[in-house]
Amino acid sequence: MQNVFVKKLILFIAILLCFSCSSGDDDTQPNPDTDSNPNPNKTTTYDADVKAIIDSQCVRCHTVPAVDGAPFPMRNYTETIVGVNRDLVLFVKSTGANVMPPEGRLPQATIDIILDWEADGFKEN
Repeated sequence: MQNVFVKKLILFIAILLCFSCSSGDDDTQPNPDTDSNPNPNKTTTYDADVKAIIDSQCVRCHTVPAVDGAPFPMRNYTETIVGVNRDLVLFVKSTGANVMPPEGRLPQATIDIILDWEADGFKEN
């Protein structure tokens, strides 16, 4: 009796697994992160595109010595990657109290450059 129950349970689990798995080939589902690569036809790099933004918007606080409690400098690519690893992109995209720069959210076109840099793998040059 117990052997029949175990066989039915295994069969039920196998059927359940077959119907719950997806092949991953379904392209009909919308992409939930539509802004992940705002400019897929261009490779955005730190040197060519992002450095000017960092220099004009971030370095006034993210320098040495730090100003207004900035937790790390962002004077060059290596230092900026430290910021990337500490959720820099989230702070730039934020619409809440933790937005960077503190004076207010950057224009969307500027944020899109940073998002494209992220999508392209945070390349230096």
